[in-house]
Amino acid sequence: MRISHFNTFVEGGSAVLMLRLHQELRRRGEDSHIRYRKGNLLIPDAQRLEYCHGWPDRQRERIQHRAENLLLLPEPPSFYSKLRLHKATHPPADDSSADIIHLHWVSRWLDLPSFFHDIPKDIPVVWTIHDMSPLAGGCFTDFGCDQLSGGCKKCPLLRGPFNRITARREFLSRKTTLAGRRILAVGNSSNTTQLIKKSALFRDAEKIVTIHPALNPSEFVRHDKQEARRLLGIDCDRFVLGFGAASLTDNNKGFNRFLETVEMVAAQLGPVDALVFGEGISAAGSQKVNVHLMGRVSSPALQSLIYSAMDLFVVASRMETFGQVATEAQACGTPVWAFDVGGLGDAMLDGITGILVPFPETAKMAKSICTAKRSGSLSSMGDRGAEWVRKNFSIEQMADHYLKLYRQALGLKFPQAS
Repeated sequence: MRISHFNTFVEGGSAVLMLRLHQELRRRGEDSHIRYRKGNLLIPDAQRLEYCHGWPDRQRERIQHRAENLLLLPEPPSFYSKLRLHKATHPPADDSSADIIHLHWVSRWLDLPSFFHDIPKDIPVVWTIHDMSPLAGGCFTDFGCDQLSGGCKKCPLLRGPFNRITARREFLSRKTTLAGRRILAVGNSSNTTQLIKKSALFRDAEKIVTIHPALNPSEFVRHDKQEARRLLGIDCDRFVLGFGAASLTDNNKGFNRFLETVEMVAAQLGPVDALVFGEGISAAGSQKVNVHLMGRVSSPALQSLIYSAMDLFVVASRMETFGQVATEAQACGTPVWAFDVGGLGDAMLDGITGILVPFPETAKMAKSICTAKRSGSLSSMGDRGAEWVRKNFSIEQMADHYLKLYRQALGLKFPQAS
C-alpha cells in the first residue's frame, strides 16, 4: 500500500504524529512517503516541496499575510488567515497514483484547488485534523463561533465589510474543492471530532473517526526526580512547577497565566521553582519564583529529563485540540494540571493523573495545586499517569487504527490480531 503524507513543517505536534506513523508503517512493510515544505528530514522517503521560488514569490507571500492581518479586528479571539500559497501547488506525479493521500497540517502551503486537481477522485484522502484551520474559512482555534456549521457568512474575526466577504469566499472555495472527494476525517481528540461533525465543509465526509496521537515509550523515559534535578542544576528540595510550548509568546499557550498561577502558589507555599522550555522569553521570575528557562528543546531525551524533574506540569492554554505535552509529561511520571478546554480531557484522567480546572481560573488552579502538594498525592498521580499513557497511547495502537482506516477506504480487510 502506498501512502503519501503531507505536512507543512517537520517540527511541531502534527509533524511528530506524521513521522511516528510513517516510521511505524515503513517498519510494517508499507510504502509510506512524506512531503513537506519547511525544515529538513534526512531520510530517503521524505521529499521537500517548495513552490515559492525566488524573491518575487516570497515577497508576494509576505504581502498576502500582512494584508490579511490588516483585516483583523483588534485583539481577535482567534488567528485568521487563508494561509495557502498564492500559486498552484501540484503534487508530485507519483502521488497521483498513491493508494492513500494523507493530509496532516497543510496550511501555509497547499493551494487545495490546484493540489486536488491532479489527484484522481477515487483516491481516498485521509485528513488528520489538528486545529480549526481545515474546518472553516480561515480561523485556527475554536472560540465558540456559531459560523462553523453555517458556512462563515459573517466572520467575527474580521473588520466590516470583509467580515461578510473574505472568510465566506474562502469557505466556498474549499467547499467546491472537496465536493465529490472521498474524504476520511480524523479528529485527534473527541472534541476535535465533534468540531469536524459540525463543519459544513465535512458534511459529506465518507468517514469521521477519532485517533489519538501516540508517543514513543522508548523516547519519553521516566527518570528519578532527584537525579533529574541534580543534572539540570535545580535544588532537590524545591517545589518545581513545569511549563512548555514551542513559543512562549503564543497567547493561546498562556505563559502569562502559568506565571500568574505560580505566583499564587508561591504566596501560599513559599518560594518555588518554575522549569520552562520553549522559545521567545529571555527572562522571567520574581522574589518568590525562580524561573529556569531551558529554551527550545527538541530532543525527547532532554525533554524526558526536564519533565521528570517537575513535581507537576501545567497546561495553561486557552484551547488545545489534544495536548501532546500532557501525555509526554505523564509518560515521565509527572501529573498534569490543565484548563478544561478542547481535547485535554482525552489526554489525561481528571482527578486520577492530574486535575482539570475551568478556564481561566488561575486562582482555582493554584489552590488545587497547593491542596495536592500538602496532601502528598502528586507522586501516586504521577505513577498512575505513566502507566495510563503507556497503555493507551502507543505507536502500535495508533498505527493499527490508521491502517484499519486505510484498508476500509480501499475495501480491504484488516487482519485480526492472533
